Amino acid sequence: MKKSQSRVVTTIEVAEIPDGAEERYIERFLSPHILMSNRKVYIYPEVHAALSRMVKGLDRPGVSIGSYASEIILEHIARNNAVMRSVHERNHKDLF
Repeated sequence: MKKSQSRVVTTIEVAEIPDGAEERYIERFLSPHILMSNRKVYIYPEVHAALSRMVKGLDRPGVSIGSYASEIILEHIARNNAVMRSVHERNHKDLF
């Protein structure tokens, strides 16, 4: 089995955080949610560690790494759905 390479969580520095940005972020991504599935998704350990630190540091009941990751993914899909559809359609092959 191949040893996995570690990943570095890269960031883009922002000069100034707008007023209210932290509250909007918490409301959007770190609000309590009930997950209705127990499916496994494998993520890089470094990503898991970053999400875990954020969730544990906020200490809000009902917020989990899974709910946080789900909200991030939903935001990604909302922002990139046109490209995602295009890639899927371009690579879709007929079953028969």
